[in-house]
Amino acid sequence: MSVQTYDEQGLRFEYPPDWVLEETEEGAVRTVAVQAPDGLGFAVIQTDDSRPDPAEIADAALQAMRDDYPDLEAHPVLETINDHAATGHDLEFLTLDMTNAASIRCFRTPRRTFLALAQWSDLADKELSDQVLAVVRSIEETE
Repeated sequence: MSVQTYDEQGLRFEYPPDWVLEETEEGAVRTVAVQAPDGLGFAVIQTDDSRPDPAEIADAALQAMRDDYPDLEAHPVLETINDHAATGHDLEFLTLDMTNAASIRCFRTPRRTFLALAQWSDLADKELSDQVLAVVRSIEETE
């Protein structure tokens, strides 16, 4: 499978070449989002040069999801992403009669804190969840 590489301002990751990429920057926080053409899956990666605590950021992201989806199921997760210990949550929730899954991962380096939110719908095939999670697992700090 071919991939495209995003490599800007200390953040590198791979994503499918037909996905749409959007970038925003607000102060110390840079946000890069990639979305599948059908809209059924996406990943949002934030870097924060002010280096907030990863557990607090992951919990705040979980709370934001709970605010939108009060009945969501969440399970705490620890995962290694390119030699960084990432804290986070795996989520399942219903929206528009679709089951959705999401992954929140957060880790801190000496330069910045990384937050990754990946989400996909059960309407898509298994390949989509693999693609979305591969984006998160490919995150690297380059500077």
